[in-house]
Amino acid sequence: MEKLELARRVLWSLVEIFSLGLVLLIFVYFLLGQSAGGFIVGMIDNIGAFAKATGENTIVALLIIISLVLYLNNKKS
Repeated sequence: MEKLELARRVLWSLVEIFSLGLVLLIFVYFLLGQSAGGFIVGMIDNIGAFAKATGENTIVALLIIISLVLYLNNKKS
């Protein structure tokens, strides 16, 4: 059981790190615009393509699910 808890903490830390990186890339793009560089502009294009492909309802549903998970995790502790 202890290994499962360690794996859960490590995976959750990785999710937080990658989410923070994504938010940082979006922030840099908002600051610099098209002059931010090819990598950042490409990432923003991919995010836009993903958002268009999934649709508004799916994104709203995912945000609701993520909010519920975070709320329930905070309520436990």
